Amino acid sequence: MEALEPAELQRLVLAAFDPYIDRDVLARQTAREEQQRRALGGLRRVERGG
Repeated sequence: MEALEPAELQRLVLAAFDPYIDRDVLARQTAREEQQRRALGGLRRVERGG
């Protein structure tokens, strides 16, 4: 049995899922997660006294 290179496996998996990804929902979720990361980063700075 031969194994695929990791980059090739990743390309195949992403290509298989691509038709099912709602780009608008993905963009909104990504923005929401980034906002949460910034908020948590701010809390860490406050806790450290920064």
